[in-house]
Amino acid sequence: MTRESSTDRMSLGERVYEDLRVAIVLGEIPQGRVFNEADLMARYKVSTSPLREALTRLRQDGLVKVIPRRGYSVTELTLRDFHELVQMRMIVEGAAAELAAPHIRDEHVLEMRRLSSATLVVGDKTSYRVFMQSNQSFHELIASASENGRIVKATKQTFDEIQRVLFTDLTEAEDGNLTHDHDEIIEALAKRDGAAARRAVIEHIKQSRDRVIRRMLRRDDVLERMSLFT
Repeated sequence: MTRESSTDRMSLGERVYEDLRVAIVLGEIPQGRVFNEADLMARYKVSTSPLREALTRLRQDGLVKVIPRRGYSVTELTLRDFHELVQMRMIVEGAAAELAAPHIRDEHVLEMRRLSSATLVVGDKTSYRVFMQSNQSFHELIASASENGRIVKATKQTFDEIQRVLFTDLTEAEDGNLTHDHDEIIEALAKRDGAAARRAVIEHIKQSRDRVIRRMLRRDDVLERMSLFT
């Protein structure tokens, strides 16, 4: 077996980390899923060192946790976690939008509109990935335009955690196909109006929160009705 150099381990660890992070964030590896190192070594064709590097970073991100004698599992978000993440988003992303407004250029506006043109088609898993990645990229673009590195980092970490539940339990009959509702945010930023941009972002986050809660209640109602027949 060829011995890996430290550079090889770093690059492999980064690749495994990014692939697993995206799969977890987009819900392709669901919350609560248990896996072990042997599974991942076979999947990525890597040795123990880069794999453990990736898993350590995912644990630091709060995306996976150790299960004694079994391996690892994807962490599950509680209702309290969700509530706290929504609060964090309103604080951090609201501030990001206000700070970003004076720095917005025409190319930023064009890119935000491009990212917001994606549509999520219920049942089409490819469209889920495109839609969710474009959604995260949209909000991270605003954070980046704030020119505050700590806000960028906080936005990315918070989004990595909450994105997993933003588009779960969708049904074609109840939800239909989804489009991004970013128009008011883009309009405020295009006008370089920081206060309006902050308000638009906070309202957008509240609407996203309410949609998720409605789907949670709908799912729990279905499960309760199913339990009557078991």
